[in-house]
Amino acid sequence: MRPLLLLPLLLCARLQPSVALVVEFEHDGSVSVSEDSTREAARSAPAHRLSASTASKQYRDTAYAVGLRHAGGPGPRAAGLAATEFADLFVALIDQESRFDPRAVSSKGAQGLGQLMPDTARLLGVSDPFNPSENLDGAARYFTAQLARFGDVRLALAAYNAGPHRVEEYGGVPPFRETLAYVATITAAVDRAPAGAALTRPAPEAASAARGVSTNPEMQRNGVWDFN
Repeated sequence: MRPLLLLPLLLCARLQPSVALVVEFEHDGSVSVSEDSTREAARSAPAHRLSASTASKQYRDTAYAVGLRHAGGPGPRAAGLAATEFADLFVALIDQESRFDPRAVSSKGAQGLGQLMPDTARLLGVSDPFNPSENLDGAARYFTAQLARFGDVRLALAAYNAGPHRVEEYGGVPPFRETLAYVATITAAVDRAPAGAALTRPAPEAASAARGVSTNPEMQRNGVWDFN
């Protein structure tokens, strides 16, 4: 009688295939999930992409935490920034640089969340620019260095975008379209957000302007220049 009792179970096992959950991590930092009955079918099944906002929020929160960790340094103090003010400013900077994409690479070779140029990353001791924690820490140290150097938020942002030598050369924010829009977009994002709040993405027209082509050919870049 045992074979007869097991027969319905065997039939159910044949009629009810096992279900596999396939999770794939994409190069852009997003996650895809597909569900199917067999490994072969899973390869051809359409993937259901999770909302990009999930990964974005994760890196946004990490950037805020990194900002808080660096907020007590001489740079933020020189610019008169409270801890939450600096953290909000740093989050807005990272949003403008990479839209929280840890795999972002600009046309000029700037890499990762903070869009560090390779030479800058090396000077900062960032061995893997695509490691979110390493990149954010390096970006925060670079930005606080500019705050300490210039003692002014707008000048430090301009230095992050155009290079500190350009700020010194022009005695202020360089008159490059990209840099002017970059500074305006980030400061506007901070001004319209309460302390500690998630900053909203800049309006499309502002983002386009910030990534536009500079009137100076030497300024056609999207990332951090040399550390010095």
